[in-house]
Formats: sequence, C-alpha cells, structure tokens
Amino acid sequence: MTDSRFAVYLIPPYKLSKGISEVHHLLRKQFGFAAADRFPVHCTIKGFFKKNDQPVSQLQSELDEFFQTQFAIPVSAEDFRVEPIGFGLSLMTLGGKPNTPFLEFREKVVDITRPYIADDCDFKDHDLGRTFHPHITFSFRDIPNELYDNIFAWMEAGPDLKGPFLADTYHFLEVFSEDWSGSWWDSITWRLLKSWPLKPEN
Repeated sequence: MTDSRFAVYLIPPYKLSKGISEVHHLLRKQFGFAAADRFPVHCTIKGFFKKNDQPVSQLQSELDEFFQTQFAIPVSAEDFRVEPIGFGLSLMTLGGKPNTPFLEFREKVVDITRPYIADDCDFKDHDLGRTFHPHITFSFRDIPNELYDNIFAWMEAGPDLKGPFLADTYHFLEVFSEDWSGSWWDSITWRLLKSWPLKPEN
C-alpha cells in the first residue's frame, strides 16, 4: 500500500471556484499564504483518511452505487467560518437554518467510508470526533490569527462569493504528502480517482 490518504470533496460550480481560486492565488501572492492553494477548491465531505487493507476499488464501487442514487442538493454560502487554523465560507445553513439534507448526505458518505478507515488513521479523531461544519476554505494552517481583520478588510474589494448554489459535483481523491506526521500541508499533492456529477431532483 502507498502511504497516501483519501478524501471525498464537493466541488463548487465553475464561477464560484474561479472566484475562490483568485482569492487563493492573491493570498499566496500578496501575503505568502499558500496551503489552501495546494488543494482543489472544495467543501470537505469526508476528510482525509488512511485506508486499511481493503481495496480502494471496492470503496470506489460503493461510492459509485451511492452517488448513482443521489440528486444535487441546494446549499448556500451565507457566512464566514473562522477558526484558529484558517477561515472560509460556511455552508452550514440554507436560508439561515441548518441545511439538514446536506448534513445528512455527508453522514451517508461517512458511513460508506468508515469500514475502510485504518485503525491507526491519523485524522480519525479530527474528522469524526467533532461536529461537522461544511465550508469552503480560503486560508489554512499558515495564516496568523492576528492578521484576520486586515485580510477581511482587504478582501472587501473583491467579488461577493456568498449566495446559493447546487451541490452537484463530487470528487474522490487520493492525497500524498512527504510528512503525514508533521506539516503535511507543505508538501501536499493529489490525484483525482473519480468524479460524480449529480442532476437536480426536479
């Protein structure tokens, strides 16, 4: 087995992805914050997990079966999510209320992946041991907290990236790093294993 990790991500629509990519690029260019720009623009559905000895093809088949029965879910970027290791757009709510269908969708993906997670997975507690808060990351791991206010003021001149969209594209990734036990985000690379486009329910 390769010492990689796996993840399932929601990929935002083109226009929103383009706007956030611009923010990633400029945060790197103007402030030196590079970690988020090493990832695809995404909302984590199932965060990094180290796989056990079951074949990845089997997991991918189970995910295939699941996504074939699903429809695109309305979501909305309505607020910022700010925490000590970074900030981004929150997708927790729709119309100001918890987006229960989206949160339940995430739990179904977790249930599929759970039997494939290694016992010694270094991300298990972080990802599954706390309340899930869906978000699209602007900056991650390399921004000092005391700069948040300045960054937010600087970003006011940029495009308004808040608003509703359909969560209709999901990616299954294999992720690589030279140092999973340390600053893994400094050497992160990834490859796309599968992509699932979903249609609206109506």
